Amino acid sequence: MLIPMKVDYGVRMLVYLARRPEGSFASTAEISSARHVPEPYLLHICSELQKAGIIESRRGPQGGHKLAKSADLISVTDVVNSLDYSLAPLDCVGDAEECQLAGACAQRDMWGDVERLLLAHLDSIKISDLALKEDSNSPVVPISVNF
Repeated sequence: MLIPMKVDYGVRMLVYLARRPEGSFASTAEISSARHVPEPYLLHICSELQKAGIIESRRGPQGGHKLAKSADLISVTDVVNSLDYSLAPLDCVGDAEECQLAGACAQRDMWGDVERLLLAHLDSIKISDLALKEDSNSPVVPISVNF
């Protein structure tokens, strides 16, 4: 299963903002350069994260983006829900009409369970956790998975 780049970019951006001094704004160009996210795409992501109340954005010379709430209160699932709405491994999980076997499919429930487990795990991972891992200046250590 591939995580959409939109979600990855959103998490990268939020971790960057979480590592900055509290209340400080970062420009889109700064974030784009630091996190290797194309600036036009980052603007689109910022718009969606702002609508979801995850970041605050301000225009002008002193403008940019900052977290709208503590990084301890933002989970990776919040980012998924704000940017992509689903991590379903197959289209039919979210929309039964996509499947020709919808009425007799034994797999649909299984893939739905996989999505629920993944989202539950990602809900336990906060942006602050990821920022702390980065701050330690050690190689990125995978977060343990306990299903």
